[in-house]
Amino acid sequence: MNFSIKNHRLDTGTSNVNFVGSPNIGGELKARFLIIHYTASGPDADIARYFSQKAANVSAHLVVRRDGSVTQCVPFNVVAWHAGKSQWTGKGGTRYSGLNSSAIGIEIENWGPLDKRAGGWVSWTGVAVDGSKVIEARHKFGVPDCGWEVFTSAQIETVIALAQAICSAYAVEDIMGHDDIAPGRKSDPGPAWDMETFKARVRGGGLFQPNRQRAIG
Repeated sequence: MNFSIKNHRLDTGTSNVNFVGSPNIGGELKARFLIIHYTASGPDADIARYFSQKAANVSAHLVVRRDGSVTQCVPFNVVAWHAGKSQWTGKGGTRYSGLNSSAIGIEIENWGPLDKRAGGWVSWTGVAVDGSKVIEARHKFGVPDCGWEVFTSAQIETVIALAQAICSAYAVEDIMGHDDIAPGRKSDPGPAWDMETFKARVRGGGLFQPNRQRAIG
């Protein structure tokens, strides 16, 4: 699917995508970065609805479900609360702190790290996860070394298209994971998301496939 952005809202060419507004927002956003997250949730959770609750105290601009469907929660010119305590050195050596004020955030529905038990893989909530959808890998920063839910092909293609639209509309100089801007505190999107190949696809080259290295059968 191709996306465009009109008045800071995501558009499919025929209409805006589903919008579930979040009250957890800041001031004006001038995007310099795009941050990729996972939701650490299963298919029964509605993260966009969760973001719509003030008590959540968190939000992101977009949520992408396992089937590739997209919900926008915050306009792209408004600060969302997705990065938290974070820092990054941009091109030219400019240092950024607290990247909510300079980054668009995409949350991708995914359990993230998984525990291995006698019966197979389980999420942090104890829910069983199909082993054919799990890889075993060490995070690039060393920990955790565990199982990780694989992102779906629908999610991958959707997020590539989203990133292309965002990078075309705004002065985005880099794409990072939450783990890059908050190492040691955050692990998303983790080793199941091939960030370098993803960025190459966004720029128009390479093939991004679900990372199934050391797949668990």
